[in-house]
Amino acid sequence: MGVLLGYVIDIVISAVMEMDAIDNATKSGVLRALNKVVWIQNDLFAWQYLMDAEKGGYQGKEGEGQEEGKIEGASCPFSGSA
Repeated sequence: MGVLLGYVIDIVISAVMEMDAIDNATKSGVLRALNKVVWIQNDLFAWQYLMDAEKGGYQGKEGEGQEEGKIEGASCPFSGSA
């Protein structure tokens, strides 16, 4: 996934930098926003894979020996709030 994200970033950076219709401040803003989105996405991927590793690796597809929509050992962090 990291390689794919890097490839997508490279393509978008090239496309944005080649645009003559927008000024440098706008280009900078677009690239900074993209960078933030990619960092968030990367953190979400890492979080998901770390959770899988803590559970002992890949847990199978949803529905394989589990209730539909339920993941063994997972609970809603907001279930106790009113």
